This record gives sequence, C-alpha cells and structure tokens, in this order.
Amino acid sequence: MIQRASLIVLIIYTFVIVISEIQPTGGIVVDPVLTRVRTRDQLRVGYDPGSLPFTTMINNQAAGHDIDLATKFADALGVTVLFVPTGLDAAYDELQQGHFDMIASAMPYAPEQGWRARFSTVYFDDGLVLLQRQSVPAMRIGVVFGADADTMLRRMQHEGQPVTPVYAETTAELWRLFACDAVDAVIVEESLAWAMQARDASIRRVEALSYVPYVLVVPYDAPLLHEELNRFLKNADDDGTRVALRQKWLVGAIPGSPVQCSGN
Repeated sequence: MIQRASLIVLIIYTFVIVISEIQPTGGIVVDPVLTRVRTRDQLRVGYDPGSLPFTTMINNQAAGHDIDLATKFADALGVTVLFVPTGLDAAYDELQQGHFDMIASAMPYAPEQGWRARFSTVYFDDGLVLLQRQSVPAMRIGVVFGADADTMLRRMQHEGQPVTPVYAETTAELWRLFACDAVDAVIVEESLAWAMQARDASIRRVEALSYVPYVLVVPYDAPLLHEELNRFLKNADDDGTRVALRQKWLVGAIPGSPVQCSGN
C-alpha cells in the first residue's frame, strides 16, 4: 500500500513539473498553452496575410517581418512552427478557442482584450511621423489619400496650421512626389519612414505624430509562454535580430525602382 501511494505521488509530481514551473515566490504557475506547444513540438501562429510588410503571402507561403520573428521565437523554444491564416476581426476569438497559440500580425496593443489575452513588450511602433528634407517650414505636405496620415493632416489644417495638402493615390506615387521635391514633407507610418530614409539619407524625422505599438499576442492562460516571448524579444533586441528583420522587410516597403523625375 505504501509503495502504491508513493507511486501515485510520484506520478502527480511528474505531471505538475511537466505543466508548471516553480516561481521564486514559491507559487506554482500552470500554463496549458506552453505544455501543449511542447507536447506536440509545434507553435501554431495566427496571422492575417494582408498586413504587408509585416505579414503577407509569397509563393503561397506565409512571409513578412512578423512571420520571420515568430519563426525565430519557435526556434528559441526548440519547436517547429505552423502558420494559420485568419482575419484580424476573428483573431482574438480563434486564439481564445485554441486554434493557435499566438498571434503575429502587426497587432496593435489592445488593453480591452486583456481579459482573454496577454501582450508582449512592444516590438515596433508604427505610428505616424513627419519626414522632411529641408530645414525650412513644411508647407506642402504629401499624404496618401484616405490613409490615417490624411486624417492627421486634415486635423492639422483644422487646428489652423499653415499647411497645404498634396494627395497621392498610392505609396509609390507619394514617394515620387517626395523624391522629386513636389512636396516639402510627407506624413507616413514608421515602417514606411524606414524605407524612405534608407533610400535617401538626407531625409530626417521632424516629429512623431502618433503612437501605434505592435505586440505579439498569446492567450491569457499562457503566463509562461508570455515570459518566454518577452525574454526572446529582449534577446532579439540585444543581438541585432530585430534590426536585421527591419532591414530585410521594411526597407523594401516602397514599391517600384528608382524614381525618374521630369527633366532628368
């Protein structure tokens, strides 16, 4: 009887060790999500393929900045990765239902979802910035029509700032206007600002106009996976991984090749 009781205790102890970690405070934290990931040797990642350059499809395969970031996180965990396409409007529901273990898809920090999700540290701020080439006041400001930058520019006008909007239909057209000095400045997302400054070293950031923090998302019942994720992001920042991913994916965010200005 004693041997049988000891065996039962040993089995229970082994089970607890597999699904838990003893914290410095002495408490036991259970993480069924991380247990599931390690048991099946696979991290399932939900993504929306329409968030280029963070997530997209290339040759029918998931690709982009966040795809590479999630792949490297899976490598750090020592497991394989499976990317599961989803829509951003359904992502939180599917995460809660266990369709995947993490969302990596240019997800803005959403504290209202905190009852069912945990958020990583911010890995990218894709807020709007004002870019300018000259030190003179920016009077003609270019934006893509209908974009968030358009809304910001209209707000600046409403506040009485002396600006003249110049509208482009596409990002490529906006870049041409800027490259050919048809505008004094542009308002763009940080991801596009990276690409523009990589193309032209004379471009400078004048002002950050908004803050849009992107985070990776895991279920609320994944506290240990959440810790692993933040540890990974810290290491990726220290070892240059995040800078390398930005160079790979964001610098090429402007479509088209060198701009030809009239008269050149």
